[in-house]
Amino acid sequence: MRPNHFWVGAFLWMVSCASPPPPRVLTAQEQIRADTEKAASLAKDFREQATFLDSIPRVERFLYRMASRLSQSSKSVPLEKVEVRIHRDPEGEWARAFSFPGTLISVPISFLKEVEYENELAGFLAFEMGNVVNRHLAIRVEAARDRGAKLAIFGPGGLFDWLPGERAQSIGSATEMVYWAGYDVRGVASMFQRYPRFFGNGGTDPLQKQVEFNVREAQRARIDLMPSLKPIVRSAEFIEFKRELERVR
Repeated sequence: MRPNHFWVGAFLWMVSCASPPPPRVLTAQEQIRADTEKAASLAKDFREQATFLDSIPRVERFLYRMASRLSQSSKSVPLEKVEVRIHRDPEGEWARAFSFPGTLISVPISFLKEVEYENELAGFLAFEMGNVVNRHLAIRVEAARDRGAKLAIFGPGGLFDWLPGERAQSIGSATEMVYWAGYDVRGVASMFQRYPRFFGNGGTDPLQKQVEFNVREAQRARIDLMPSLKPIVRSAEFIEFKRELERVR
């Protein structure tokens, strides 16, 4: 006896109605906003602990323009706004950049005083923006809360101690941003070589091993990129930016 197609169809319709709809996939911008909410308390704690330099508006404007140029030049970087702050780093743990969804990037003053080329500074900011885009911090916040673990900004195993795979992702994103923004893309690799102490973390790998890995990834990421015409290495605006920094004490 052949089944009654009406009742088969009705049964399948009822089953489909009873099943919950699949979760809606967030757009890139929506994901950044969701990550911002998840990491809001962590960003608040950081702001309360950091000592920011607020008396150098020209320097901050230069950094903001650079970050905006990087984010707007790449179609794959869904950052609507980038806030760049400068923090003092009297102790070793502060001698690095910190990036939070939202997007807040805080840069150590010692790095700004040391960096000599604009494309290296662009690579520095782009790497931190890559950490946000690839959700490294957000994923760790989610995992820590699921386990009921305490969130630690500093120390071994801290939230900002990126693993090799995480660094590789961010380096790839940074290379793309720097390239499409018109900076000399070689600055991504050279910043790791010339300023290694700003990228070490509390992991088990020695600093030199981390640096070598970062440089290889940066070189690999630029293989398929055509050389830019007259890429920015050090502009007149950057030279003035460095002069302004010399006045900071």
